[in-house]
Amino acid sequence: MASSVVMILALTAIFLAAVLNLAVDSRLRKGLNRFSLIFAGITGIFFYGYGYAWNQGLTLISMIRALLAVSRVFAGGNDLDSIRSAPLFQNPVILSIFWLAHFLAFYAVASAAIAAVGQRVLRTLRVTRLRRGPLLLVYGISARSVEYGRHRAKEDRYSVVFVDEEYNSVFDSAISAFGGLVEKSSDALAGNTKFLKHLNIRPGKRQLEVAALKADGRENLNYTRALLAAMTEAGIRPEQTTLIAEGVGAEAADLQALGGEGYGNVHAFDETALTARRAIREHPPCELVEFDETGRATGNLQTVIVGFGATGRAMLSQMIMNGQFTGSHFRADIFDPAPLNGFLLHRPLTERYDIRFHDQSGDSAAFYAFLEENLPDIRLIILCTENGEKNLRTAEDLRAWFPRGGKNPPILMATREEYRWIDAEGHEQQSEEGTDIPDFDELDAMAMQINQIYCEEAGSRASAKENWQKCSYFDRESNRACADFYPAVLRAAGKTEEQVLAGEWPPAGETLENLARTEHLRWCAYQTVAGYAPMSREEWERRAEQYRKGADPGYRISRDREKRLQACLIPWEELEDLSRRENAVTGGQVDYPQMDRNNILILSRVLKARKEAEGKPHGSVSV
Repeated sequence: MASSVVMILALTAIFLAAVLNLAVDSRLRKGLNRFSLIFAGITGIFFYGYGYAWNQGLTLISMIRALLAVSRVFAGGNDLDSIRSAPLFQNPVILSIFWLAHFLAFYAVASAAIAAVGQRVLRTLRVTRLRRGPLLLVYGISARSVEYGRHRAKEDRYSVVFVDEEYNSVFDSAISAFGGLVEKSSDALAGNTKFLKHLNIRPGKRQLEVAALKADGRENLNYTRALLAAMTEAGIRPEQTTLIAEGVGAEAADLQALGGEGYGNVHAFDETALTARRAIREHPPCELVEFDETGRATGNLQTVIVGFGATGRAMLSQMIMNGQFTGSHFRADIFDPAPLNGFLLHRPLTERYDIRFHDQSGDSAAFYAFLEENLPDIRLIILCTENGEKNLRTAEDLRAWFPRGGKNPPILMATREEYRWIDAEGHEQQSEEGTDIPDFDELDAMAMQINQIYCEEAGSRASAKENWQKCSYFDRESNRACADFYPAVLRAAGKTEEQVLAGEWPPAGETLENLARTEHLRWCAYQTVAGYAPMSREEWERRAEQYRKGADPGYRISRDREKRLQACLIPWEELEDLSRRENAVTGGQVDYPQMDRNNILILSRVLKARKEAEGKPHGSVSV
């Protein structure tokens, strides 16, 4: 009978261990195992110590036999027959506790064995899978990077491997749940050719996406550079690779392949800038301005920004790039006790746009005195104190202070991770948590189509994917900024996307001219935010002379990338003269005003191409 009981308990322990190892969170499983070991050990020592002492007395032999019996508990054995005569074992309750201790001991050992064997088998299967199909290599393990890996594995069928020298096992169960794998070898941490070979990354068609998502952008940059060197040595082609990198800044342009080494597609982002971009895409400045029937703004765009740290600067950049309209004057008043902190890198902005600094905080008397005087003209108040609770308190103070019954400006509260919007009627809207990595393929869909249309007009027969591959990182950013602004073009024209797709495009006459002027203002804003300054006439003449003497192919008189000078950063009315001067030197047919008109004229084609691309399988139009 005893052997039958042991058999049933053993089988039950094995079954439960297998189920729990597959179904229970690893932290809970470890807790159960720890409890089982401690309970079984203490209970076994008590019962066998008591039983052998009762039957054989307190001798060295009885102590050794008791210790051996306790050891056998964890191997599935028992010595009940040797101690059954002790009075305590005549009680059914005590006997049940005795067998429970044996069960838990065997469960702990079986669970550990199954987990060890299962992990080895599972790891082998996952390593095998990693060597086939598209692969996502994530550098840095955090809640947001694990969520991104889960999304790619589930939605896009990527195999996912994580690399992090500061490995945190708290994410083990989440990574395991979607079939991910963590690599901790020295080759993985170095990102060398041995690691690429281990992952079966070779020259061919297999796609590799690298997501460098550590909090420290310098670490991301160093790892992606090391990995790029290894891929170059291994002969991996740029068109096989995509890079998503956080916090690498302007150096991302050096990672983009352009007729040579580099990643085929580079998405560099900063969480603060990304939050600002999302906020402005969801609540574009064009909605704060009215337009007449010719696409001309009928009012100015004045905004107030409280706080000028990283978030405040990102919000100002987005407002400048998306807040320029024909007939409208843009103005930004910035309230911060140290408003110039970190802003000297963007001097062209302060020289070109009406940006006024006030060295008072958003809770000062001077701030409210300013509002008292300017409230009828203010279209938006942006709170960027770098503290969500302080933003909210300031917003509540503002709403309590606003005059009753009037049309008060909406309030946008932004932090590094998220934003909140309070409209003129007091309705609130909060962004989703900022822990997710955006779908860059979706964000780039329209920008890629803009680039494709211009490539086709230049005679290219390559696909949108191939032409995007040849596009420089700066030009990609320019196309993205253009795509972000199209909602403003639609609003200024008085059209919806559905109307444009139905054939109510392009505009003509004065409307087209006003929209083209607005597009020129937008383009100038993007160039200025990117750090370009107007090129002087003297500098332009010097470059023209250099062209006459025989400059390198691709030499542009009107743009100096190295010095970040751009001759087209001039009023719309002066563009025709610049075109004539340049054509007189080069013999070309450049028409700068027409370029702005073209960006308006192609809107229907861009929208149609994007709609067609959305109907294709995910990733079919991306690198």
